[in-house]
Amino acid sequence: MSGAENNWKPAAMSRIESETEAPQGFKWLIFAGIGLKSKMLEPIEPNNWENTISSLESWGKTPLGDIIVEEVVDTDRGLNLKLNDNGDFWLAEFFPWGTDGRLRARISLAPSGSDVPIGGFTWNDIDIISIRKWPNEIRDIDSKLQNAINNNDIETSKQIIFQSAAAIGRYHKAAENARVTPRDAKRWNKRLENLEASLRANTIWRAPHTKNTDCIIILGDIRFSDMIDNDSGIYKIHLSRPRLADSIMVPECEFPAIRDFSSLLHDLNRIYYSCQSEIKITQLRKSLIEGWRSTAPPVWSSKNIFYTPRGGAFFWEYEQCLMDVIEAVSHQSGKPEPAVSIIQNVPYLQKSMFSNRIIAALSFMSGFFSFSGFYQYLIGDSDDFMLSLILVPVTIGIFWTYRKLAPSPETSILRKWN
Repeated sequence: MSGAENNWKPAAMSRIESETEAPQGFKWLIFAGIGLKSKMLEPIEPNNWENTISSLESWGKTPLGDIIVEEVVDTDRGLNLKLNDNGDFWLAEFFPWGTDGRLRARISLAPSGSDVPIGGFTWNDIDIISIRKWPNEIRDIDSKLQNAINNNDIETSKQIIFQSAAAIGRYHKAAENARVTPRDAKRWNKRLENLEASLRANTIWRAPHTKNTDCIIILGDIRFSDMIDNDSGIYKIHLSRPRLADSIMVPECEFPAIRDFSSLLHDLNRIYYSCQSEIKITQLRKSLIEGWRSTAPPVWSSKNIFYTPRGGAFFWEYEQCLMDVIEAVSHQSGKPEPAVSIIQNVPYLQKSMFSNRIIAALSFMSGFFSFSGFYQYLIGDSDDFMLSLILVPVTIGIFWTYRKLAPSPETSILRKWN
């Protein structure tokens, strides 16, 4: 086995024995820590392919001959197997903590040319293994972006970021014709509340969310390492597995398209933090927004969707940071940056938004007096029509001033980057 053995397991959490029934060839693993718990399936003998899949149900295209396990690779998302089927090589990816049950729906929505599983194995409708043809190319968009930022190559950096965001926008365009349900602000806020409570965080973020922040079949955890470039310049997507945090804090709701965007946005934070560059992150974030808007449905990528006082990208960026910390705590791997620094800067962002509400209150008061004056004039209790008329543009002006003062998504929560 290559790589750091068992690096997909939460190393700092205690293992608890489980008597829960598991498919033949597997065993359940339960890990627990202070306020944290994770349940996952592990193959007992991954080198014994026949026994591993003996009680699983297959779908799509899978290797059918006398299979030889050429290699077992440990990743942070679970085990990978290189399978040899009479000289035809396959990649088997295990899902230790399963999926949300929508793997095949995502595959059907992925734009043509995307790197998606072509088959797999399930048990009791739980995704256990996905199957792909063995990849011949290496995905290195994240390395290319890191090199471009380090070398202060703004044009290459912006191009990579734009095309990456456009790739997820094309997926969202396809998702527009699939399952779409109204926003679920109550559950989204409850999820953040649970994350904050598990980490005993000193920060709190709740938001009402904009009306058109619909729930869709999202990609999930999406990063620049999931991008595939080609000669056409149009990027494709590698459909990846759920991250460890989804095992520890299992999602109990559906999510909007902007959560995918914010997942990629936070990966930009990670890459930018690792670089020493003169490029301003505002330039890079702007390219990400423009790239997504170039292909995503306008209703899901409008200015209203990005409006920070109602949630916007910052809300979901904050969630990504909390998930980084959850994983770091489960491994006791130290403070994950820039997630910790971003979280520490959240109160400053919220304070500025709170201060801006004074202007919103003035707009409300001006509008109230204007309406009240018109009403009094209409019923004959007042002859002062001009004051109410003057207050109309004043109300509109104050309101738009308040809107313009909202934190721009092109800026970072981390103040030192702006």
